[in-house]
Amino acid sequence: MLSPVLVPRPSLSLHPSQGVSLGDNVTLRCHLPRVQAWVQLWLNGILKSNKEKDKEQDTAEFSFAVTNLEDTGTYQCRYQVSEPLWTSERSDPVKLVLTGAEVSSRGNLMVAVVRDCTAALIFSLSLYFILDACSLWTWRDESPGAPQGQRGSDLHRDASCHPVLPASPFPHCPPVPHYLHQSEHRGSH
Repeated sequence: MLSPVLVPRPSLSLHPSQGVSLGDNVTLRCHLPRVQAWVQLWLNGILKSNKEKDKEQDTAEFSFAVTNLEDTGTYQCRYQVSEPLWTSERSDPVKLVLTGAEVSSRGNLMVAVVRDCTAALIFSLSLYFILDACSLWTWRDESPGAPQGQRGSDLHRDASCHPVLPASPFPHCPPVPHYLHQSEHRGSH
């Protein structure tokens, strides 16, 4: 019976070792024995990258620019040798932290809130003006002197009597309450 051959556990170091800012370059160095191996870099338990290392080297380097918050978290490395086929345990974790990330997150949240409030305001004003236009068209339908049977959505077709108006995007606008028509017509009689 053969006894299992254990491969030594690697170690991982981060350069620079302190927090980094967005756009900074970082290098993670996985330190392992001088063997030919495939080295894997893991981020938050998910394989991020792997590369081949020859037996003359005792480190495998993974360098990249930190471009977003998804690049931060807990990194580990491990390696695999092919003869015999063995995979090491993962290294102790190293944490990559962004400096100023809290400020950036709050800033992004503030931008999102302002953007959403602006969109809600624009929507509300658009709805107000559409309903106001609908009430104006309904009032014209019922006003004295308007040809009988002419619908508000048809007003734009009769250029001899009325200015050219765009067709209503909402042909079934709610009617204006009756009391508004009475108060407006009282002054014209």
